[in-house]
Amino acid sequence: MISKVKQMFFLRKIEKMLSNYQIHVKHYIPGRVRLASPYWEGNSKIVNRLLPALEAEVRIRSVRHTPETGTLLVEYDASSDVNESQIEQWFEKVQQIHNEVITEEVSQA
Repeated sequence: MISKVKQMFFLRKIEKMLSNYQIHVKHYIPGRVRLASPYWEGNSKIVNRLLPALEAEVRIRSVRHTPETGTLLVEYDASSDVNESQIEQWFEKVQQIHNEVITEEVSQA
């Protein structure tokens, strides 16, 4: 389990990393994070790729999309087995998929 101070610094690091893609952390507690992006509203191609990729992760329990608000709720195993680097890898995957879909959309336009 991550201490509260470490959580705060970790959250700031994640927010900075994701902000380049207009992804914002709306809520975070160990085991649960809600992310939001204007790119995820409605029937988003990005979300259609993100959901199965995140759901395939062993420690992620569920991923739910709310199309009306453009949010993703990710619930994961918050045990001591899941550390900051594992969570960062998940967010890097979010960035990668987000960037790939936008790049494909731009190249097709």
